[in-house]
Amino acid sequence: MGASGGFGERVAAYGAWRGELAESVRRFGLWLADAELSDPQTQARLERILDRLGQDRMSLAFIAEFSRGKSELINAIFFGSYGQRILPSSAGRTTMCPTELMYDARHKPSIRLLPIETRLRETSLAELRNAAGEWNEIGIDADDAESVRKAFESVREVKRVTVEDATMLGLYDAADEESPVRPDGEGMIEVPRWRHAIVNIPHPLLELGLQIIDTPGLNAIGSEPELTLNLIPNADAVLFMLAADAGVTRTDIEVWREHISASHQSGRLVVLNKIDGLWDDLRDEAQIELEISRQVSSVSQTLGIPPDRVFPVSAQKGLVGRVHNDPALLKRSRLLDLERALSRELVPQQQELVREHVRREFDELYGVAHSVLAARRRATVEQLFELNGLRGKNRNVVDHMGARIRAERAEFEKSLRHLQALRAVFSRHSQAIFTSISIDALKRHVRGARESMKSSQLTVGLRDGMDSLMTSVRGDFVDISKLIDEITTLMTAMYKQFNAEYGMSLGAPILFSTRRYLGEIERIEALYRKQFGAITMMTTEKWALMRRFFESVAARIRELYELATREIEGWLRAIMAPVEGQVREHQAQLKRRLDSVKRVLEATDTLESRISEIDGARDTIERKIGQMNELSDQLRSALGREVRGEELQPA
Repeated sequence: MGASGGFGERVAAYGAWRGELAESVRRFGLWLADAELSDPQTQARLERILDRLGQDRMSLAFIAEFSRGKSELINAIFFGSYGQRILPSSAGRTTMCPTELMYDARHKPSIRLLPIETRLRETSLAELRNAAGEWNEIGIDADDAESVRKAFESVREVKRVTVEDATMLGLYDAADEESPVRPDGEGMIEVPRWRHAIVNIPHPLLELGLQIIDTPGLNAIGSEPELTLNLIPNADAVLFMLAADAGVTRTDIEVWREHISASHQSGRLVVLNKIDGLWDDLRDEAQIELEISRQVSSVSQTLGIPPDRVFPVSAQKGLVGRVHNDPALLKRSRLLDLERALSRELVPQQQELVREHVRREFDELYGVAHSVLAARRRATVEQLFELNGLRGKNRNVVDHMGARIRAERAEFEKSLRHLQALRAVFSRHSQAIFTSISIDALKRHVRGARESMKSSQLTVGLRDGMDSLMTSVRGDFVDISKLIDEITTLMTAMYKQFNAEYGMSLGAPILFSTRRYLGEIERIEALYRKQFGAITMMTTEKWALMRRFFESVAARIRELYELATREIEGWLRAIMAPVEGQVREHQAQLKRRLDSVKRVLEATDTLESRISEIDGARDTIERKIGQMNELSDQLRSALGREVRGEELQPA
């Protein structure tokens, strides 16, 4: 299976860039170990960089009301090489549940399906993801197009349930007169059989970390909190699909305003599909082009998006052109224009995110290693100066120098007691941070809010429960922000003291901000207020939806606490590592200086041979600094390259 067009080439080039970067990081890590500059913290940081490069994913969400040709577009872009339609694509609604397409080599190719009945429980989709027993799994033979097609057919399966069950599932609201969902003659309602589908399939782009999110229409988006809280807002790019034969409908505008425009300020593209309906034999190409341009302009104005973000295509003709190897039809479908735009939108944005993460981690690694080597170089120069000063001197002078070094060592040991006291304060503050954002603390907040909501069926009581959760969570992050500021102040003073008293070069501590966590809390709260703020009467359907929303919010906040814990742990290690590294180095240098004087005094070594030995050590350090800088330049050069196509271009 070949990757598609320019989009596939650019994603492949991005994968090659990540691989080159990972190799540069590995080489640097091996060199650190050989140069005796590695420790468990350094190894952990290197592993974090390599994990990020190895597990990096780009997510692309396809969003539309039904009958807009969304599944056909996914077929055209990603599965044309199979020679047939893989995702179900026909008139009416084909994607009945949210579907994720990805590839994880650790698991066999399959499609996992989560039964719709799980919506009746107070368990979020995030919690169910790793509960293997909850999912139905269908194996896939990735080399057999028919096997893949049949597996995908399962996402369109439906079942009939009672009105009461459909209401409790959040898939029917009797009060919504405009809803297309209505009971049949037997009082039954047709609902999706599955709540969510995860497809694990080897594909050139999915193997490189691309993740595709295929969503059903407005009703499913609004009734599955996981989509509005996590999958859509966190997608790297969103393709919003319209149909040229339907125009921009009221539900299209609702989807755009409520689920895309508000949560995605970048990475938004609008696809105006089915332009082949305008290919009229009674019009010439110029007239067809004029009509397409008119529709693009109308969509642009209606959605408030620049015209160059609207892409007219024919997904169906693009797929036919690709399957039948018809370049003229493929070009006329304009699918390649959309793919080029996707590659320009998705790849550079993701590359910059990865680049900043790797650069930040590597700069800290390099800074610690460089400061240790610089301290070693400075110490050898000072030792040479001291030993050269002993030439022609008597034993008393040598004794005096030894006494002075011992005094320096004793003074430094005293300062280390002060360092231990500062470490104790550092440890207490660190523990206070982890207590504030512990899972136990969150469980208490969630338990209190859940009890508040259960004790009241009134709208006010339900809102109070959600408000109490958000207030408690925000309070936790405000508290840790203050503790982080205190730690930063403490470490700044420590850095300055050791720089001034012992000639170290610690610079300034790395800063850490909780702004992004607080921003995510605000986003969740705004989404909750938009969805439930105007409700005055809590119907059974709305109550079920709010319950699921609350559980999804709790799961999303848990992820936030876990992420903050990991990142703060990394930050705390990073700001302490330079101090500990240079303190160890300073202790070692004092020991080496004293040892040199002892050897001269005890006549176990001549002064000249000792000077020659230290001079050689200085040359070795200079060589190591040169090697480190060369490896650093290679890595930074790889970091700076821009992914433009089949080749990596200099930035």
